[in-house]
Amino acid sequence: MNNSLRNTLVVITSLLVGGIVLYLFETLIHQWFPMPADVDPSDIESLKNYMPNAPVGSLALLILTHAIAAFISGWIIAKFAKSNIQFLALITGMIWTLFGVTNIVMIPHPLWFSIADTCVFLPLTILGSKLPNS
Repeated sequence: MNNSLRNTLVVITSLLVGGIVLYLFETLIHQWFPMPADVDPSDIESLKNYMPNAPVGSLALLILTHAIAAFISGWIIAKFAKSNIQFLALITGMIWTLFGVTNIVMIPHPLWFSIADTCVFLPLTILGSKLPNS
């Protein structure tokens, strides 16, 4: 397999694995901080109404979860990419940031969360890519 194809598959895999980690941790967060019964997580309007009242602890854990998912994506890139590791980590971190900004635009969050969450993806993906390979 040539390096370009392999690197593309590594980026896609890192995003998928990060997404699975994100899903698993978000499921735990929702167990610890359940939404009120009148909030429908599949209805954007319902989520927009809920967000100003969301517990600070759940939002803080969500930022941590995003950081962990981005970090794991960066680590996967460093472990399996054949070349251009820092560039691939940069692209992956930018994709994560785009996902995060899209979420914030679709469902407005508190300002402190929006700023912190937007700033976490890129640096943590790059940091994960700098871990020494074992």
